[in-house]
Amino acid sequence: MNLLRRLVPVAAISIGGALACGGDSTGPKAGSITGIFGDNDSVLTGGTLSVGFTVLNADGFPLRGAQVSWAVAPVAAATVNPITQTSDSLGNVVTVVRAGSSVGAFTVTASVNGVTPIAFHLKTLDPCGYALVYSFGDTVSGALAQTDCRIFNGSLFYFYDFYKVTLPAGQQSIRINELSSQVDPYVEFYQATGPLVGWDDDIQPGVIQTSQFDVILGSGGSYVIGATSYDPDTTGSYKLIAKTRPTTLAGCQDAWMTPGAAITDTIRTTDCADTSNSYSDIIYMFMQAAESINVAERSSAVNPLLKLYHANFSLQRFDSVAANDDSASGNPNAFISYLVPADGWYLLKIGTAAPNQTGEYTLAFSASGGPSAPPRQGASRVLRVLPSGTFRGWKRHS
Repeated sequence: MNLLRRLVPVAAISIGGALACGGDSTGPKAGSITGIFGDNDSVLTGGTLSVGFTVLNADGFPLRGAQVSWAVAPVAAATVNPITQTSDSLGNVVTVVRAGSSVGAFTVTASVNGVTPIAFHLKTLDPCGYALVYSFGDTVSGALAQTDCRIFNGSLFYFYDFYKVTLPAGQQSIRINELSSQVDPYVEFYQATGPLVGWDDDIQPGVIQTSQFDVILGSGGSYVIGATSYDPDTTGSYKLIAKTRPTTLAGCQDAWMTPGAAITDTIRTTDCADTSNSYSDIIYMFMQAAESINVAERSSAVNPLLKLYHANFSLQRFDSVAANDDSASGNPNAFISYLVPADGWYLLKIGTAAPNQTGEYTLAFSASGGPSAPPRQGASRVLRVLPSGTFRGWKRHS
């Protein structure tokens, strides 16, 4: 993902011209090399970068017409273009390196008459195991490209760019927007150690195609943003921005939550409503097998009611798996404890037991148990769950 440097025009010169300048069949002899650039650079598989230098004569002036030949080791790691050339009138030499499909270190070497060969130590990175560092609050201009990470979902595949963001300790409420006029944006969010947190397609399906992922995180730390498209095999530019948002669930808008989060909010007539005029806020959560979802809704203004649903992808609906009105006899507060049987997507309705009720409540969400695999660094662990953890095309508030 390095930015390409502009190529410096290379002046062609014949063997006869080289001899006329006092050289031999290998061109004029160089005195020294300066201005080396590109050494220790990295490039994604299939991507390109530029390397080069300036040739000086024995008096320290730019040398025109010095012949240069390039070599790659191992040979299959990359190609260079041009593979042979001559320095231009300013002594400049530039070649373009295109990485192959293998991941790892390789060397590109330039041989010039009169000086020790110049070695460029380069590295090819796996785009599916690499995340750019993102500074929270910045607007990033990116582009989905053929050289990006390619994730298969059945027979279809999607291109991804990954960004690693570190948030302060403690509860966080953030919004991630991916905007584009060239692709239908689709954003995903992960813990840096692997588990999927959530995703978003359109603010308004088919109308406002900007992705807007709202999440209340129980804790800060390292996370990974996946910028992609709703449509498969699609490339194009986009903008990405992550920023803080209010800790609210107003207006029946999609929002996600992770264990450890606690909020104080209000049931309003503008929230989600059913046919009986019962209003509710909603949150989504992606949970792992063997975790226990523990959710408590408390209020002195309304009679709390919690309903938990599991996403049924075969029927494209949410199926009820748990509900609670009174957590105990004489206690109107609602409480759900649910053992997650398999990794999955859940919807929680935070509402009232009687119609037309509005008022303030508090919600606390905790989880216990679950996977205990050791953390892994970077996006490589994240990507292993994408094929089975990527969901596209529907969200219904049942």
